[in-house]
Amino acid sequence: MDVETVGASVVASVASKVVFHPIDTIRTLKQASVVRRKVPLRMYWNGLVPSTMFAVPGFTAYLVAYRQTKTWLSSTLGATSITNYVISGAMAEVASSFIWTPMEVLKGRMQISSTRQRMRTVMKDIYLNEGLVGFFRGYWMGIVVFLPHSVVWWVSYENVKLALTNAWPNPNMFLLNNMMAAGSASVTAGTFTNFLDVIKTRQQLAYSREIGGLRPDDKHGVLRVAYNLIKEGGIFRAVFKGLGSRLVCAVPSSMFTMAIVEMMHPDPNFQLAAAQPELDP
Repeated sequence: MDVETVGASVVASVASKVVFHPIDTIRTLKQASVVRRKVPLRMYWNGLVPSTMFAVPGFTAYLVAYRQTKTWLSSTLGATSITNYVISGAMAEVASSFIWTPMEVLKGRMQISSTRQRMRTVMKDIYLNEGLVGFFRGYWMGIVVFLPHSVVWWVSYENVKLALTNAWPNPNMFLLNNMMAAGSASVTAGTFTNFLDVIKTRQQLAYSREIGGLRPDDKHGVLRVAYNLIKEGGIFRAVFKGLGSRLVCAVPSSMFTMAIVEMMHPDPNFQLAAAQPELDP
């Protein structure tokens, strides 16, 4: 295992979650259509504990899987091959989804709650009422969402980063190039997968007390969740629901995260590829 990549991912994941958690709470409330007339400032931090606890192993598994797969495939597919980016991004998501899903379930239910709850209390409630399966609610929908999201994100990020590096090879532009690439990748991937992400979030929250009072039939499955979402305001609003909040959170968060990762441990495969550009096979 790449120890330097692990260290960089730990620092980046914790810092990013702490800084941008309140914006993520707003995104969750909007996606779930949970209306709060007045939200006390402290409530925006609901769910921070599971978010940071699971983010460390989740993002570590994600980043290590991506870079290791990319390294293994570079000798056969090339370090700048789109095929390499696609396979590596998919492997990163598969390796980390088993960690992300419980985090999103716990975090989301704490974020939409009208009262402050301890993570232990929420875990106990889920286990008693839903069993272990409750912690993995929306797992397959998460794969459906984040597998293409991960692929689109990494393909966009790597190509924009390489283009910017070739356009502005000055080492002083290194950090800015990475941040611009991460921001553009988040806009592209976030917009592309937003509709599915809203459905995934609502499915994960369907058994919570708050959603049970608003849309009790969300429990009947992902198709019912999608139907209720479209019924609220039509297909156009459903596709873009909460997208603004999602991008306001995702864009600076990804720029911040990748800046830390690339400063602490730049991708050695990219450094080599930038020095000796390859053609896609």
